[in-house]
Amino acid sequence: MKLIGHELVPYEPLFWRENTQQIEAGKQNLFKFDETAIKQAQELGANFSVEAENLNEIIVANAAGAKFIVVPHELAGKAAKLAQDYLFDAQICVFIGGENELAALSETGADAAIFKTAVIGKDKR
Repeated sequence: MKLIGHELVPYEPLFWRENTQQIEAGKQNLFKFDETAIKQAQELGANFSVEAENLNEIIVANAAGAKFIVVPHELAGKAAKLAQDYLFDAQICVFIGGENELAALSETGADAAIFKTAVIGKDKR
């Protein structure tokens, strides 16, 4: 499992974007699933990651080129199985509050855990 935002593990920060005007090439943009934002990131050639709320959004985000797809913990198992079955390029991730959540998350098959410190511009649980 990849750890993003852990103090002992080097990582590339994620930049939270509230709107399409904030999306920048050269940074790892993170936003809620939004087709307009995805199109903007694609047009700029920007790296992007998406918060997805259901399997349909997960499938589209992967096909559109998202690097990370962040899902709620309760969806992580289904999302990880889908990603494995269809050989997703994107990694399935879950926000966590601390190391004490790693063991439970590892049982879902998620690719990565994202700590609060990894996201610039938005408080995470």
